[in-house]
Amino acid sequence: MIAADPPLEVIVLAAGRGTRMISERPKVLHELAGEPLLGHVLRTVNGLCPRAIHVVLGYGADQVRDRFADENVQWVVQHEQLGTGHAVKTALPGVGADSRVLIVYGDIPLVDAAELALLVDGVGDGDIALLTADFAD
Repeated sequence: MIAADPPLEVIVLAAGRGTRMISERPKVLHELAGEPLLGHVLRTVNGLCPRAIHVVLGYGADQVRDRFADENVQWVVQHEQLGTGHAVKTALPGVGADSRVLIVYGDIPLVDAAELALLVDGVGDGDIALLTADFAD
């Protein structure tokens, strides 16, 4: 699905509290169709066969790590939630210098692996790409 050269690594941003959900539960542990949001995302990005998956944790880090203890991921703790850019910066030291990097949110359970593969495959060396969606409703 994804070209193996350069290797792909994925950073999953899962540090947010999710205050709009009015819950003490970490946002990525809220369930959709009987599975935590993060579980859907991890299954999707695993389908891309990345060399590594780095999950950035913050609020409720221990709960998230415990729930996904069997996953083959690198846990990265963002001790202070200073925004999306800071979360990525926190994960980058663990990413190989030769890798292509896909950054996804941990609360996007309906993202499609085929769409992500097209995005990643369409990016040249040194380029960046952004996947957005615009819905009428």
